[in-house]
Amino acid sequence: MTKTPNDPGAYVRKVQEGNQSLAQDLLAEIERLHALVAALEAEKERHEAEQSRLQAQLEKIRAESQSFSVRHAEVEQQNSNLANLYVASYRLHGTLDRKEVVAAIQEILANLIGSEEAGLFEIDRATETLKLEASFGLDPEACRALSLASGPIGHAARTGEIFVAEPGRVSTGDALLDRLNACVPLTLDGRVTGVIAIFKLLPQKAALEDLDRELFELLATQAATALYCTSLHAKRPAAVVAR
Repeated sequence: MTKTPNDPGAYVRKVQEGNQSLAQDLLAEIERLHALVAALEAEKERHEAEQSRLQAQLEKIRAESQSFSVRHAEVEQQNSNLANLYVASYRLHGTLDRKEVVAAIQEILANLIGSEEAGLFEIDRATETLKLEASFGLDPEACRALSLASGPIGHAARTGEIFVAEPGRVSTGDALLDRLNACVPLTLDGRVTGVIAIFKLLPQKAALEDLDRELFELLATQAATALYCTSLHAKRPAAVVAR
């Protein structure tokens, strides 16, 4: 038979004390777990902040890399442009033979500007006309002589201003002028001696670019000088040339 405790109250107190001790242990464990959770939350926030910082730094590096790439491409393009300008100038002044200078102009128009349809005109002051000196991809009879008094080609010859056609221009009804993209007056000592008229561009050439305008500036003076030098050379006496 099981013995009944002499003091039932002592047994109850012992159970209560055991429950209180267990409760205190549980509370202590809960506090420890709360502290651990708080520490983990703080660590998580620290990692998230570090990750955000690293992500922002990575984005900055990517942006700087992109900027350097763009700048590098710009420098490469500038170097290419300078090389093209140098080659064009060298070709124009590398000979005193007029046919070779005209061929150099044609090469610049085709390979650097992107047009195989152009005309080289010289001003005839006596008749106030532009006379065709050479044509590239054009029917010479369509523009053998043009008036200085009208049209963008005549205007460029009169004013010495480079003309570049606006995109989406309205048709004039003139098949030749509707294909005109630019006019480059040839200037020597401030005096216009002729005009290069650039008509239809090559299929792969969507439109004229900034480099084309720089080439126009070069042609405006260098081509005029080169052509003038060939004229002087042609007029020299045979004895002087042979010496």
